[in-house]
Amino acid sequence: MLYSPGCQSASETRIRARFSTGSAIQYRKGSFMVNIFRKLRRSEPSTTAASKGPAQETSPVVESGKPRTLFIGHTRFSVHQHGSGYFNATRDADAGAGFTEDEYTSWLYSETRLAPRTEIFTTLSLPQLALAARDHDVVHFVSYSPSLPAHHQQALKEAAQKHPFLRLNETTKPVNSTPSRKLVEQALAERDLGSRPFGVYRLDDDDLLSVRYFDQMAPYVTPRHVGWWVSLGTGFSAIRVDGKYAYTRELYYPKSAFGPMAIAAVDQDGEIENLSAPKHTVMDKFNPTILDSREPAYFHIRHESQDSTVKGSIAPFYPEAMSRILGEGPADLTQAAELFPVLDGLAAHEPGAPESGVTLSAAPLSLSREAVTFDWPHEGPLSLVLIPAEGGRVNSNQVQVRLTVTETSEDEETSKFFAQGRFRHSERDGTYWTYMPHKTSGFGHVLPIEPPKGVSVSKITLITSRKDQVDLDSVTAYPLPARRV
Repeated sequence: MLYSPGCQSASETRIRARFSTGSAIQYRKGSFMVNIFRKLRRSEPSTTAASKGPAQETSPVVESGKPRTLFIGHTRFSVHQHGSGYFNATRDADAGAGFTEDEYTSWLYSETRLAPRTEIFTTLSLPQLALAARDHDVVHFVSYSPSLPAHHQQALKEAAQKHPFLRLNETTKPVNSTPSRKLVEQALAERDLGSRPFGVYRLDDDDLLSVRYFDQMAPYVTPRHVGWWVSLGTGFSAIRVDGKYAYTRELYYPKSAFGPMAIAAVDQDGEIENLSAPKHTVMDKFNPTILDSREPAYFHIRHESQDSTVKGSIAPFYPEAMSRILGEGPADLTQAAELFPVLDGLAAHEPGAPESGVTLSAAPLSLSREAVTFDWPHEGPLSLVLIPAEGGRVNSNQVQVRLTVTETSEDEETSKFFAQGRFRHSERDGTYWTYMPHKTSGFGHVLPIEPPKGVSVSKITLITSRKDQVDLDSVTAYPLPARRV
């Protein structure tokens, strides 16, 4: 059951008229209208964002004496649970990666995987949570295994000293995404909550919640909603590129894993109601579910060490990650900075570091059956961006992109890797080719290109597949970091 508030106050129906100025890339007319529609379909919640001042320890009671709403959160921080069915990396070969326990441990605790997660969680996610928690009573548990490398345990302990709402839970047992009954009871024992309801939420270690997350959730934490779940469906997503965030998009993902919350309470028998967490994608099949997508509530970071990218063998990361977040169009970077101040200046629209863009053609260019070829001197993955001329577009199966690579003959593993990124091998000339995506990103057509390790792209050729001409304003490519995992 999906539920949204049936009425709104006048202040909640003001129309948002702010537009992003955070990117040098110009929007096209069609995307401009889509952006306007996206803004018109949401009413603006009346409460303003929290300040960027230092976060204080949360308290059950505000100065007026009115109790604050209690929220109990949980993060699984690389808990060692080989053999469980929770993740691709922990499942057998029929359903996941098929790692042995030694292989799983090596993957789970590799520095290339853990270092970015620790950085994201301790320097972005927790400071962001502290800002959101200012006017609420928040307890956030972090579960980890004793086998977590010592310097990452130390980073968590230092974070707990800095953020009084943070509680560490070292455990040898598998854990769920939401806090266990024991942890919830521990938080409740410190408060005289009685039968008042409270929220129980999930936060993954590489996601961020808006500074207004608890403000958005608090109105639903009422006695009539005990036993319900809440999903905030709209947010942002981006690709992590060398510590910054590229290709920042608005994302609409109802019933996602990005901050879902259960509304719980202690019943007359002393039992805690609504602690069982169903799979997030089907939560509404088990509990009535409130869906509120009026304002972005999360920032989902895509990076190469995510469990969803683990296939049991090395596969392209950028094509899969960028296709997943193409979604609703470019993010409003001004709004993103207001709701996620820890990311101010770190997020961009471009599908790569903005300063790294290589202009292959700055002058208007007409594509036809006569091939146009550009040299590409950089190693590793890249994003290719075509900007059509005013009023123009790239249609489906219209523009072929052909890659000349360092290998002179077809290699089966190379072809298999390129095929996963939707490139085919041409026996005629030895190139790998695909069609330029016809769906615009909001600032042009974007094609992520990722060669396998040891293979480099040396030339990029554009050619139309039909006789009609395609007019372009510019062609730009962005080098991307090579895979490390």
